[in-house]
Amino acid sequence: MEKHLDSEHIVKNVDIIRIKDNKKILMKDDIIDEDILEIFINKKKAFQMVFSMTDAKALAAGFLFTQGIIEKKTEIKTIAFLKTKKQCHITLDTLAQERLIQFTNGLQIKGSSGGTLLQEQTEPFSSPLAQPENLFTITYDQVLSLIQLHWDHSELFHKTGALHSAGLCTPLKMLAYYEDIGRHNALDKLAGDILLEGIETKDKVATISCRMSLEIIGKIIKTGIPIVISNAAPTLCAVKLADRAGLTIIGFARNNRFNIYTHEKRIIETKR
Repeated sequence: MEKHLDSEHIVKNVDIIRIKDNKKILMKDDIIDEDILEIFINKKKAFQMVFSMTDAKALAAGFLFTQGIIEKKTEIKTIAFLKTKKQCHITLDTLAQERLIQFTNGLQIKGSSGGTLLQEQTEPFSSPLAQPENLFTITYDQVLSLIQLHWDHSELFHKTGALHSAGLCTPLKMLAYYEDIGRHNALDKLAGDILLEGIETKDKVATISCRMSLEIIGKIIKTGIPIVISNAAPTLCAVKLADRAGLTIIGFARNNRFNIYTHEKRIIETKR
């Protein structure tokens, strides 16, 4: 699958006017580009979304995965990205096709990304993260080093200020990193990578650049990643959902501090 191919082509250098200290300055500035991705499933157009024009297959597969339309890689029979047409063509097996019909015809609550919302419900639900044997831990220092590593990877954000990002890490290094103008897209690209590459997630950490809403936390739960670190805040509904699902949420990670909102036993003191 493609990963970060030709990412520089989505940045355009344009003429701007900057006003500083009551003076006009003519200068150049880097601006991110965007376009519309069309997703065709079994030869019919099913979805379209605005995206930063990289990692289209990961985005399409990840969206279908986080929305529950596909549950495993084998349900995707073929997947191809037609770059000139900005179309991703996917063939699903019968079971996934039935889920697509249910998704299309369903009355689910839609989130801001256009997908279904994994709600903070009162009834219990099954989550592998909530199993007692999932005792994967990282240290205080590793939390801070991973969010710094995420920041260091954010080259296009540093250029344009217009991207969100999502990373997949071990306690010591970044394994995958995706950027997009949409925070939901960044998470879906990461989820698609995990799905298509068959990556084991029970001993991994997600790093993200955005606030942790119900939708974002729902996508993390789908991937099976047990710890998520952000430099931003969570919402109350997201914290409640993560607590029930067994996900560790860390927010406001920056400089030498961070907040732990759920399942703090995974975050342990650094031994000096």
